[in-house]
Amino acid sequence: MKIAHVLTLIMVVLLVLLAGIGFKRFQGDVQVGKLLAENNCGVCHDMTPNRKHGKGPYLWEVYNRPAGVVDFSFSPAFRKLAEETPFLWDDDHLERWLINPVAFIPNTKMAQHSKDHPVSFDGIQSSGNRKDLIAYLKSLR
Repeated sequence: MKIAHVLTLIMVVLLVLLAGIGFKRFQGDVQVGKLLAENNCGVCHDMTPNRKHGKGPYLWEVYNRPAGVVDFSFSPAFRKLAEETPFLWDDDHLERWLINPVAFIPNTKMAQHSKDHPVSFDGIQSSGNRKDLIAYLKSLR
């Protein structure tokens, strides 16, 4: 009988540990998100409190910021969407953008290859990586 109790206790502890790991993955890992941001976003976007524009607008305090409100030369497609259908850069909109920016905002500069814009962003396919990146963007305060 004692062996059954010990095994039950071990199973409960394992389930709690696994649930904790799963919950953390559900929330996103800020450190992994930072690495993803540096590799995917840092080429064009400033992510510091300096709030300097590069090829793209700064991302400091982007989370829950209304789209298109910073003084930046957004593409006509982006500007039109932000004016006609205002939205916040919340979880849902960041997720949609990070999956496929062209599907979210057709003709956006960020996803176009050109002489003046040799690096483009085509999206992040991994849902876990998107969650990590969004967790990092939330931390930029």
